[in-house]
Amino acid sequence: MPSSKAAMWLARALLVAAAVSLRRPVLPATAPKGRIAFAACRGGNWDIYSVDVEGDLRRLTTHPAQDRDPAWSPDGRKIAFASRRDGNWDIYVLDAEGNIARLTDDPAYDGAPSWSPDGEKIAFESYRAGDLDIFVMNADGTGQVNLTPDEPAGDYGPAWSPDGRKIAFTSWRYGDKDIFLLDVETGEVTQLTESPADEESPVWSPDGRKLAFVSEEGGVREVYVVDISAGARPRRVTWLTRDDSPAWSPGGERLAFVCHRPDGEAILVMESDAVGKLPLRLTRVEAISGPLSWSGAAGAWGKAPVGKEAQPLYQERLSPLRGCDHPYGFQRLHGAFLRVPSGGTDLTKLSDGVDDSFAALQARVREETGYDYLGELSEAFRSIEFHSEVSEYASWHKAGRAIDLLFDFRSPSGWPLWEVVREDIGGETYWRLFLRCARQDGSQGAPLKATPWDLSYRARAIVAPEEGGTFKPIPQGYYVDFTALAREYGWRRIAAYDTEEFSWKWHFMALEYWHYQKTDGLSWYQAMREVYSPAELERFFSWDKMIALGEDEWLIAAKGVPLPPKAGKWLDLRP
Repeated sequence: MPSSKAAMWLARALLVAAAVSLRRPVLPATAPKGRIAFAACRGGNWDIYSVDVEGDLRRLTTHPAQDRDPAWSPDGRKIAFASRRDGNWDIYVLDAEGNIARLTDDPAYDGAPSWSPDGEKIAFESYRAGDLDIFVMNADGTGQVNLTPDEPAGDYGPAWSPDGRKIAFTSWRYGDKDIFLLDVETGEVTQLTESPADEESPVWSPDGRKLAFVSEEGGVREVYVVDISAGARPRRVTWLTRDDSPAWSPGGERLAFVCHRPDGEAILVMESDAVGKLPLRLTRVEAISGPLSWSGAAGAWGKAPVGKEAQPLYQERLSPLRGCDHPYGFQRLHGAFLRVPSGGTDLTKLSDGVDDSFAALQARVREETGYDYLGELSEAFRSIEFHSEVSEYASWHKAGRAIDLLFDFRSPSGWPLWEVVREDIGGETYWRLFLRCARQDGSQGAPLKATPWDLSYRARAIVAPEEGGTFKPIPQGYYVDFTALAREYGWRRIAAYDTEEFSWKWHFMALEYWHYQKTDGLSWYQAMREVYSPAELERFFSWDKMIALGEDEWLIAAKGVPLPPKAGKWLDLRP
């Protein structure tokens, strides 16, 4: 790609600086007690964890299936959550003694439980009526009732008010996502927010006077608070560009939320009435999924996690080369081929350091979706001498550590089989891919709740020219988050290009939603050293050679290329 990316480099540097600054500050004497429940993927397995403001971490579930959406009971002695442990998404309850009870058993998706304040009932979202609806049931699973049966659009994410009279939830019944209030006794639904932005994930303050929620507009996703008792306007309380899943502290003086970064997520805590103060970081940066649930009554039950507790998702079988001055070579991908024939050149291969992870990811995607999305690629390997005006010379494809998916994937009848979702993080635009499942009976995937981005010619050239497209309606059906799956195997997306010379807003090839790479913490040059000799690298990737090809100095330094004395100024800026 064109090499004028100084703005992108600066954005990354600022993001790294922000990540470093979010250290654990000294706790005030009035630090809130209790515990925050959340879902995290550790060692390749999604489980429920809890953490307090001092960082004491406990693991509450250990099943190999996915466990998500935790919600503390009012007395802190139980936690409701969603799990796939019986083949589809259902609601379960775990108590402090480790006993687990299954509350729902419908083949369709059930998730996002929320307790009534008296602990007698649980609200949840379900797909059993053919669209997302808000259901309620007794705490033992009996008496399941659909509270929004007449609305064909999605209703989800219930949150029970502290007085038990209302349930706040999100719906796209009027096009964009807004927050609604449902009167539990009368069934009356009123709309709370109505701005053009997407608003979702409402949670009540303990006194019932305020709601915290997430609003996304112009690519920025942040937490807002509105005092509904006073009819006040919502105010923004977070500023890190992609924050969501708020949860109030037991006293209502603080908010926990999930902060998204290119390398993962972290749970942060801040004062609910303060703006600009340094948040408290409770977890390391890893794969974390909201919603969060904060209980003042919950104790430190569960086990302290130790290292990587689950079995590895794959084993990278390495075959060191003998008689070579580089340790590994390339391995052919026997289960994948390129859409465009390579003219006799074998381009369906990856570095020996990542080929097994690719194969494991491919098998996982087949298992979870029923389609072989990775069986056909746009691109994998590139030869060391490859050079093009519209592609990066020091590409991860040359190291055998990058793949390009197809630009589109459709069924034989032409039905689109994936959706692309825009996510802006730290001033850059990323894309999340959701894959449609072959079986639409609840045994694969989950309903899509993210708003897809319209990348059609009409959207990009006619409806929203120079804006790269626009949002489109959320489709019905079950999907799998491919981006999240790929990350479990070390394959990560990259940001879209957005420079004056080359921007995703007007050039399709700058989108890069199809590109995933696995770096394993190596610099690009270190990865190349695994598969090429020093002589080959010196011939094609010396400082002088890359300068002659028009590469920016900062980019050469960032790639880890050996620097001559005349380029010494870049040594201190290397990642």
